[in-house]
Amino acid sequence: MATQITLINNVLKRLREDTVSTTNETAYSTLIAMWINDGIRDLSDRFLWKSLEHEITITLAAGTTEYDLSDIVSGGGDVPNSERATTSESMLLWDRARPMAFLFDDASATQHNGQMRLITEEDRYRKYQGDRSVTILDPIDFSLKLKSDGDGYLFTVWPTPSAARTVRIKFWTPQAEIATDGTADSTEVIVHNATVEAYTHMIASNERGEEMGEPGNVLERRYIGLLGGIMETAFKDGERLNIYESHRD
Repeated sequence: MATQITLINNVLKRLREDTVSTTNETAYSTLIAMWINDGIRDLSDRFLWKSLEHEITITLAAGTTEYDLSDIVSGGGDVPNSERATTSESMLLWDRARPMAFLFDDASATQHNGQMRLITEEDRYRKYQGDRSVTILDPIDFSLKLKSDGDGYLFTVWPTPSAARTVRIKFWTPQAEIATDGTADSTEVIVHNATVEAYTHMIASNERGEEMGEPGNVLERRYIGLLGGIMETAFKDGERLNIYESHRD
C-alpha cells in the first residue's frame, strides 16, 4: 500500500510538476490530495473490497450492556486505537446465516466460545423488558444502532454481562477521508493504489485542460481498464471463497 504523499508525488510526476515533501506544501498538491480522496470514495462505492474489512475487539465489562464502536481511544476504551472504528457507512459481515461476532473468554483466547445472534432493537425491548442480572450464556444476543450523530454504531449485548468477556466482530467500512493539511502524509491508502492514482491523474489532467502528454480519453480508458481488472479479480476470488453468501446489508 502507498501513502498519501507517495500517491500525490506519483500524480505530480505524471503531470510534469515538482514533487512535494508534505501534502499541503502547495495549493496544487493540496488539490491533488482532495482528488485522491475522491478516488478512494469512487472505488469504495463500487464494491465490497476485502481490504475494507476489519475486526473490532470489544472487552465486555460486568454490568455494562452498551459499547460505542465509533470511538478509538488510546490506552483503553470501546475500540482500541490499533483498530478501525465504525462509521455510518459500516456494514456488519455475515458467515452465511450468522453475523461474524464471536464471544471469547478474554482478549488472548484463540478459540471462541460461541457465535452471537443479531436481534433488532425492537426485539431487544420486547424480549428483555427490564435489566436482568444473569450470567452470560452462549449464544448471547446483540443489537446495533446508529448513534444519534450518525458517526458510527452502538453495540448492545443481552443479557447484561456478569463478568468480563471479549467479543470480536467483523465489519466492512470505507476508508475515512484523509486529511489534506499535512498531518496525514504517512496515511496508507487501503483500496487499490494504482486505480486511485489513475483516477486522480485523469481528473487532474481534465481539470487543467491538458494538451500535452496523454489525451484525457486515454487516461479515462486506463482508469476504466484498471477498475474493471481489479473488480474481475475480486469477483473471481469471491466465487472461489463463496463470500457472497456471507454478506448482508
